[in-house]
Amino acid sequence: SMPEYQLPRNLLAGSREHALYLTYVISIDYMTDAAKLWRSARGAYELYPESFTPEKVLAVSERTLQAFLRGLGARFGSYAARTWKKISTVLIEKYGGDPRNITPQPLTIKEIKERLSDFPYLRGAKLANFYIRAMGETGLLKVKDLDELDIPVDKQITRFTAYTGVLRLRGGKFQGCANDDPLRSLIQEAWRNAAKTIGTAPWKLDEPMWNIGSKLCTYRKCKQCPVENLCNKTKGITFKENMMFWEA
Repeated sequence: SMPEYQLPRNLLAGSREHALYLTYVISIDYMTDAAKLWRSARGAYELYPESFTPEKVLAVSERTLQAFLRGLGARFGSYAARTWKKISTVLIEKYGGDPRNITPQPLTIKEIKERLSDFPYLRGAKLANFYIRAMGETGLLKVKDLDELDIPVDKQITRFTAYTGVLRLRGGKFQGCANDDPLRSLIQEAWRNAAKTIGTAPWKLDEPMWNIGSKLCTYRKCKQCPVENLCNKTKGITFKENMMFWEA
């Protein structure tokens, strides 16, 4: 299953602590090894659950927080520390220290994204959809139109979409960020149409594609793949961190 679904043993699903845990960890799940980040976060939470509260985040020094976040696997410790401090301030000032209060009553995706505009990184195109999906699916946010939420595009979703031939390069070369436009919009449109065809929500395609992309496509383990017979096994694609290089 997705790494964010595997909760620390001392965390109660649906609680304020669950909402805070997802909020903090998703905010730094950017240009990093997601599986490692969430594994480290689970371990840290089991030892120091108070470290994932706005009160504690605001009480510790930025240097201490940086060291903690680097230990979790955050790519940029100083940015991550400032992100957690800002998120903590917004949560305390606007939402009583509880992310569940972002939606005291059901709101649309658009309305929730407007509220997320106060939160660094969570307001970004990739993480906003990821956050709304993770929080909405677990009932921590009340989302009126969750079934209209587009898939959160990251490197694994891009890899799966390109390798399978759902997205094709007509000729020449392409290079660009795996989770930014033009790739993001094209990939979201493709899976929005596919989801409509089979009568499901686009975001529900995220888990199977992410798992195949990260565990099989990354290592070209085609023989173990459940969709091998539907896959183009597109060649000429390489990734360097979040950059995609594609030559037809």
